[in-house]
Amino acid sequence: MDSKANSKDLSRLVALVADSYPVASLESKLKKPQVDILAPQGAHPVVTALIASLRQEKKLDSPLLVVCTTGREAEELAQTLSSMLPEVELLEFPSWETLPHERLSPSPETVGKRVRVLQRLTELRVKPAKHPVVALASVRAVLQPVIAGLANHPALTLEVGKNYFMPELNLKLVEVAYERVDMVTKRGEFAARGGIIDVFPTTAEHAVRLEFFGDELEEIREFSVTDQRSLPLGDEHPALKAVTLFPARELIITPNVASRAREMQHEFPNLSTMLAKISEGMPVDGMESLAPVLADALVPFAEYLPTDASVLILSPEKAAARAQSLTETNEEFLHAAWDAAIEGATAPIDLSAGGFKELAEFERDLGSRSLFRVSTFENPELEQINLELLEIPVFAGTDTTITTWMEDQS
Repeated sequence: MDSKANSKDLSRLVALVADSYPVASLESKLKKPQVDILAPQGAHPVVTALIASLRQEKKLDSPLLVVCTTGREAEELAQTLSSMLPEVELLEFPSWETLPHERLSPSPETVGKRVRVLQRLTELRVKPAKHPVVALASVRAVLQPVIAGLANHPALTLEVGKNYFMPELNLKLVEVAYERVDMVTKRGEFAARGGIIDVFPTTAEHAVRLEFFGDELEEIREFSVTDQRSLPLGDEHPALKAVTLFPARELIITPNVASRAREMQHEFPNLSTMLAKISEGMPVDGMESLAPVLADALVPFAEYLPTDASVLILSPEKAAARAQSLTETNEEFLHAAWDAAIEGATAPIDLSAGGFKELAEFERDLGSRSLFRVSTFENPELEQINLELLEIPVFAGTDTTITTWMEDQS
């Protein structure tokens, strides 16, 4: 079955579900502080699409944040939603590949995607979109505090035909943590030679070559990092009019951050090498682990959400268990790694503010935002809306198809 047919069937499935009494009950409670829903796990994409569609019909323009148990579930849900709701704007917010207190930095690609989502959510606080916006994240991603004010450091956009002083541009790339190399091979790197700057944006599929005539940016072309040759122009690789560069590190070295690093150098001898580089404005691997003591503030992820946004938590029981496991693992690592790292220090170092929060804390941080929870288990203590959905059976080895089964249910 081709993608268009898949999209048509999935959209029809959402329409069938929408035409039912339980959905009418759900629609009447869209603005309630908390709504509990009963539906099987296999129905998560349908329920998500249904809530997004109902909110759009009610002219609720603020984003819908969907919290999945794992990052893989969030990725799979994004793929399905793109077929169910072609007009939806999907914002995928990944988690770090590292623990918050591990002295390893998340990849530039992960950082770029995260900052892009945070800045987009900040834009939506000021100017709501006229189309549905769905942000997807794992429990791990939303339970980790984020650095405040990342929207105050907008992405660097370079446009063809505009003038840029190349030495200053090189410095700006270093400021947003791009690493200068002889030859660009991965995201977050740049190389400069003559009137050309090669850079691999953290959120792009291909590296780009910026060709200057004097100070004027004359051309932007994508190139392959394997052979360093420009990709042939065409429908797949059109000539670019602009390129946007998101940071490669979440901890931006502002004057305040550099000053704090300088002050801490003598307090923590075992961290002096890392702190010395940060104090001189040089990004260093693992510096995000010191964000709790270097950044101006860490805030809950909810701080970046518009105040009228809605949040949908899928499988809250599994999400709570996952949150508990993350918290315990991080606490063990924090004490094991940093007790040794600060041996001989003149003062303790408190990095607890950067650790994972409990799911209950995340829900409290939402404030007045609407919260939907979709559980697979009945709970007599909650007033659940049973959408009366069934898991789609497995038809392997039979003559029945999913489409035929769906038609029989209507």
